Amino acid sequence: MNPEELEERLSDTERVLALHGKRLEKLEEQGKPAPAQTVKKTPDYSSQFEELKALIKRHDLGVQALQIYSQISSFRETITKLPKVLPVRHHHHFEDRSRAFVIGGFVCLLAAAISVGLCLSLYRENDRLQESDFKYRMIRKAYPEVINWVDSVYNHAPEAAKQLDTDASQ
Repeated sequence: MNPEELEERLSDTERVLALHGKRLEKLEEQGKPAPAQTVKKTPDYSSQFEELKALIKRHDLGVQALQIYSQISSFRETITKLPKVLPVRHHHHFEDRSRAFVIGGFVCLLAAAISVGLCLSLYRENDRLQESDFKYRMIRKAYPEVINWVDSVYNHAPEAAKQLDTDASQ
């Protein structure tokens, strides 16, 4: 609702209340006893009418309408003063309470990096060992007596076998 509609409704309400007040005054002036022709006795509402009249006089609706209108106008002024786009500021900082969380996250990140590096290294080593295993099995099938001699030399003296390998590679 806009303020004009509110004012119109309040003025209509004030007129109705004024008419009710006039009717109450007329009824009080006519406070004569009922004619003898009526069989039923009407109850006396004069005390309630007085109470209603006092309540109507006590509540001045014009003042309330002015207060509502002033509030609506102040809201409009405030809304028109607001910028269309509100500025946003981002503040990023770490507090003392978040230090342990940051350190824990860094340790987890470091552990994950070490694990990934170790996995890659073991993957490469496993590929190299599979190739050597394949070569060894091919030699075993082609030259079984050479493999038996290598196994017997290595089983009797592993240090001497390693020395033979280093002498042969030089």
